[in-house]
Amino acid sequence: MKKMILFGAFLCLGFMSSQIHAQSINNRDWIAAFGNPINDSLTLHVRSDSTLVTNSHGDVIVHTSFTIKGDTLTILDQGSGEHECPDAKGTYKINLAGNTFTLTLIDDACEGRGQALNGVKWAEVKVKSQK
Repeated sequence: MKKMILFGAFLCLGFMSSQIHAQSINNRDWIAAFGNPINDSLTLHVRSDSTLVTNSHGDVIVHTSFTIKGDTLTILDQGSGEHECPDAKGTYKINLAGNTFTLTLIDDACEGRGQALNGVKWAEVKVKSQK
């Protein structure tokens, strides 16, 4: 009987863990509209340890590495382009709600990035099915 209860508890924990993992921004694409100086929609292509930000033409404008621990995102740009801040870490709280999320600035050494990302609503890009 104790083994059955213990097995049931582990099964429930496993299910809850998979649900928490499913509620992540990781391995998904997200889009948001930005005003001056970008004046374009940007797509955030989030992968397990890095992300690309592309504009509406598909051009890569930012390449970063990041880590996600719980609901905290730590980001570090990898390039030296116009919109990148190499060697400047940023930390944000992820506020995920269904198919959208916002980032709340905790600390960012890159002032422009902090201003640009704080509070922006990102919506999941739905993958079009092929027939």
